Amino acid sequence: MDKLRKEAREALVQSPSKMPIGFFPAVAAASKSDLAQLWKNVSSYDHSTHLNICESLVTVTSYIDYWDGMLPNEQGPRPLKPAEAKAVNNLFDWASAAALPSSDFAVDFDETVEVSDDIIKAQNESRFRSELALELLLVLNKPLTGLPNGKADNAADILLAGACFTNKKNPWATSESYNAASMLMSVWIQDTRRSNTFWPAIDFILRERIRPLFAKTKNPAITSAGRKNFHPQTLPRFGANDLDASAKPWKTTDVYVASVLSWILSQYQPEDKTQFEAHFQLFVPTILAMVDDNNLPFKTKGCALLTQLLQPIQVSGSDILRRTNLTSVFEDAVTPCLLSLPSITPEDRSIELLGEAYPALLSTLKTAYKGPTQSEQDKEAYTTSLAKILRSNLISSFHHISSSTPASGSTASFPHPRLSTFLLEMITTITNELEIHTTKYLQELIPVLYTTLSNPFGTAHPPLLLAAAVATQAVIKNAHPRIWRWRGEILSGLSSCWLHIAEDSRDSAGLAKLKRELQNTLQVLKLVLLNPVAIAADVPEPEQVQVKENVEKEFQELVDVDAELNGLFA
Repeated sequence: MDKLRKEAREALVQSPSKMPIGFFPAVAAASKSDLAQLWKNVSSYDHSTHLNICESLVTVTSYIDYWDGMLPNEQGPRPLKPAEAKAVNNLFDWASAAALPSSDFAVDFDETVEVSDDIIKAQNESRFRSELALELLLVLNKPLTGLPNGKADNAADILLAGACFTNKKNPWATSESYNAASMLMSVWIQDTRRSNTFWPAIDFILRERIRPLFAKTKNPAITSAGRKNFHPQTLPRFGANDLDASAKPWKTTDVYVASVLSWILSQYQPEDKTQFEAHFQLFVPTILAMVDDNNLPFKTKGCALLTQLLQPIQVSGSDILRRTNLTSVFEDAVTPCLLSLPSITPEDRSIELLGEAYPALLSTLKTAYKGPTQSEQDKEAYTTSLAKILRSNLISSFHHISSSTPASGSTASFPHPRLSTFLLEMITTITNELEIHTTKYLQELIPVLYTTLSNPFGTAHPPLLLAAAVATQAVIKNAHPRIWRWRGEILSGLSSCWLHIAEDSRDSAGLAKLKRELQNTLQVLKLVLLNPVAIAADVPEPEQVQVKENVEKEFQELVDVDAELNGLFA
């Protein structure tokens, strides 16, 4: 064993970030020792340094590779002795703990900390340890059949370790650790589901591994049972826990929690309704803690998890959101996130957060009010909530980050074009959900669309104009009975945008796509104007009929003024 350790260390020193393979001393070690002696060697070793941990991981992996658990004459796997079985379970637990990402990755979610060279080194070491540990977990499947019932004592920690690496975007994940985790999870999910131990393992992870990490993060809006608290006690805006790093280990040490929660939520199928409802109360406090946190990356993760939490409710037809009265709690938690705008919040961070917050809020409303048993009261509540998002958040945010309602003689400016583009895309989404109720908000929507389309510098960022054109189409389709009153502004915006494209000397795919979308928008407008809809009476208003009769004439007058518009109105 000592010779095996020596060669493992030498190989690691020569290639510090590469898994050593092919240790011949492992053959002799595996033939002279048993699994109990292997665990005794590992458990008594000094693991205070990165190199020592890696040495033990490589040593055990090589040993198990050469270990033969078969009886002579192909009589099948040899049942392990009690001491050996205990050693295998201990090795599983040790490797599972070694695979977890270190606390050094907390800096990736803290905007106030500067990443130093020492932290980068520590992160790289953690990634390598995780790769080695996951490889060991895979190799440990070899003596698994010799255990009583062929199962490890604690599958939960093995699933927990693998779940940390199921998302390639995590800063601690590498292609090697992702591939190893994918193979590991494929085997263990299949085995635990077959033996009906999968959901007990998930329950253990949620109750014993994740919930304690949030024990000191209190939320007065919910009860201990995960329901709405109708008599909440107001907590101080800034408490002692805000300055105590140990009060939030899910932010400072166990930063992988959000990834594990995301993986668990992805496992629920429609037929798992009972299991999901049993676990629902365990998800709510953890997700709300992240959404309410003052750290934008964790707010973003919290909003994404909230969207995931609502998906099993929708697909299974569960009424647990209604039973727990948490709709308003989720709304109140997410809505403040929508205020994270420039100049206080950098544009990149704002786009990331709003990109998760708006879908989370919309998903909350759909889940609460748009189910198969939707009542008239639900429809009204849904429409009212959507209108509030449109007016109080989307349109006001659009005005806040740009001068989209310029004074006479000035030009609208868009200093944050990517964020403005995102807000227009969300306006399209909300408008399509509001449907005919969009009509009530034309006087607020049309100026936003007009000033964007008519901006002479808009071609510098074609996606902004494209989003405005698509949003204009959505507004025309959903508010078609009253669009005729706003045709002048819409035509002016489309025509100005077309002429600005013509003045741009670039021949880009983005501008070509924009021109096609402008043509489509004009055709939609023309179709609506040629087909007036009666509103109050049985027949369209006289003004609507007059507009219908003059559509072609109005279009031709615009073309006569500038022949360049031929392409738009063709």
